[in-house]
Amino acid sequence: MKTYCFLQEKMDSATINKLVLKANEYEECQIYFELDNCQMNAKSMLSMSKLRGIAGLCCISAQGMDKQHALEGLRQICAGKI
Repeated sequence: MKTYCFLQEKMDSATINKLVLKANEYEECQIYFELDNCQMNAKSMLSMSKLRGIAGLCCISAQGMDKQHALEGLRQICAGKI
């Protein structure tokens, strides 16, 4: 399952940390951020650090249990609602 979100502001370390923590709440779900033909593991701080300073359209994909809830939670963080 995939969804798209628009990162209106450049990503900072605090937002990336929130995304990684939220992604790790879903243990039985594989979650990836895709941006500019680069796929990043949403559960890895090292991988997600590539998003620092990035703004624009990105794709979030998830597979496994609770994938819809995982995508919704991550989209809320990207939209600045959490």
